[in-house]
Amino acid sequence: MSNASRTALAAIALCLANTQALYAEPANGTRGFLEELASVSVGSFSTHDQARRDERYGVAEAEIVRIWPDRDDGMWLYQEQAFLGERWDEVDPGQKDRPYFARVIHSVETAPGVVRRSVHKLKDPDAARGTWRAASPLEALSPDDLLPSECGITAERIAEGFWRSQSDKCPNAYKGADYALSISLFSPGRYANWDRGLKVDGAHVWGPEAGGYIFVRRDK
Repeated sequence: MSNASRTALAAIALCLANTQALYAEPANGTRGFLEELASVSVGSFSTHDQARRDERYGVAEAEIVRIWPDRDDGMWLYQEQAFLGERWDEVDPGQKDRPYFARVIHSVETAPGVVRRSVHKLKDPDAARGTWRAASPLEALSPDDLLPSECGITAERIAEGFWRSQSDKCPNAYKGADYALSISLFSPGRYANWDRGLKVDGAHVWGPEAGGYIFVRRDK
């Protein structure tokens, strides 16, 4: 066998090894990829550091918690997100209890390293607001208390502990947009989220043009 052939075979073997590592079932956790995605998604997060560095971004905080752990139809999360101020040094903590985003996210593994997430509004948002502080959030509620999902998200594992997700083109009329698009990157300790409203031709309508918000995990 020639040296060129050996080099080609070695390259193929390396690619296969990397592919197997990417889609190998995570070693920890009994629910594999769902558990891994949850491990980088769940927690308390803030964009304070980004707002301090870049005045184009304000301070937002996100609380993401596990709910309904006994269900066997995937993984369920509850997320609240609030905007505390346009500047890092002028925040209003009271806005924490007036979230602009309060949703239940249902995640189902559809293939190795691929998770489909459906995003649901609550029929009665007040019944869930602030319950991320509870020991068992949304314990008194069930999927029957959710509205049908209007938008789906596909999350893909790009390395151990790192995930990329992109939403469908979700109907959205805010400020004259035709649809909304959300792109996120999840990693241990932080995630970036870029939500934008767009026209059919791709023209930007709302949301940051320079890039997404960076949410850093913080201690409660």
